[in-house]
Amino acid sequence: MVRTLIDVRHVVGLKKNLISFKALDQKGYKFVTHNYQIKVFRGSLCVMKALTTPDTDDLYFLQGSLLTGSVAVSYSSQVDDDTMTTLWHMRLGRMSERGMAELSRRGLSGSRKTSSLQFYEHCVFGKQTRLRFSRSVHTTRAIFDYVHTDLWGDAPVTSIGGEKYLLTFIDDFSRKVWVYILKSKDETFARFRQWKATVETQIERKVKYLRSDNGTKFRSGEFEKYCRDAGIIRHYTTVGTPQQNGVAEHMNRMLLERTRCMLSHAGLP
Repeated sequence: MVRTLIDVRHVVGLKKNLISFKALDQKGYKFVTHNYQIKVFRGSLCVMKALTTPDTDDLYFLQGSLLTGSVAVSYSSQVDDDTMTTLWHMRLGRMSERGMAELSRRGLSGSRKTSSLQFYEHCVFGKQTRLRFSRSVHTTRAIFDYVHTDLWGDAPVTSIGGEKYLLTFIDDFSRKVWVYILKSKDETFARFRQWKATVETQIERKVKYLRSDNGTKFRSGEFEKYCRDAGIIRHYTTVGTPQQNGVAEHMNRMLLERTRCMLSHAGLP
C-alpha cells in the first residue's frame, strides 16, 4: 500500500523526513495513540502506523519504507492479515467473521486468508436485537417460484433525496435481493410493477408466488387485481406477526444492522 504526501517542503541538509501532526490534522486525518504506537486514520481506514519508545525525544518512527521521486515522497508498507481482514470487514458492511471466512474459502476476498476479528463496539451497537425471528422455509425448484417482499419505514431521518422507506424483494430460490428506496408508501405498487417487468424480461421466467404482510400498501385493489391478472398467487402473513415473513424481516434487519454499524463507526448520528 502506498500513501502519497503532497504540499511537502524540501529542506537542504535535513537528515530525517518529518511529518507534522498539525499538517495532517488540517487535512482531516485522525490519530489514535496506545502503548507507544500511533495510528493515523482517514475516515475509518488506517493509513499510517508509527512507533515510539520512552527515549526517542517524543518522535514517532513511521513503519514502512520511503519511495522518493522527482515530485513526491510516498509511504509504503506491507499490510498484514489482521489489517486486511479489518478492511474487508468494513468494506462488506460489517460482515460476520463466519461470512468472511466463507468468502476467503471461495477465493472471493483476494489471495490473503482472513484472520480473527477484533472486538468492535460499533458492531455490538449496530446489531443488537430484541427478538429472534424464526426461519421461514419454502421448497422451491427455480428462481421466481416464490418471492418475499416487505416495506420498512418510515425512517426517523429522511435521506438527502427525501426517501424514508425501504422496499425489498427476495427470491426464495437464489436469495438474491433487490432494494428500492421510496419517498412514500404510495410508490410500492409502481415499484413492484417496475421490478417485475425488469426481472421477468431479463430472466425470462414468471413470478408465481408473492409473500408479504397484510399492510395496506400490499392489499390495495390495484395491487391485488394486477397480481390476479398476472397469475401471481398471494400469500399474506397474520397481522402483528412479522415472524411469518421471516425471510424479508431478516433481510431488513441485516441491511439496517450494517447501516447502523457504518454510521456509528463514522461518528454520524
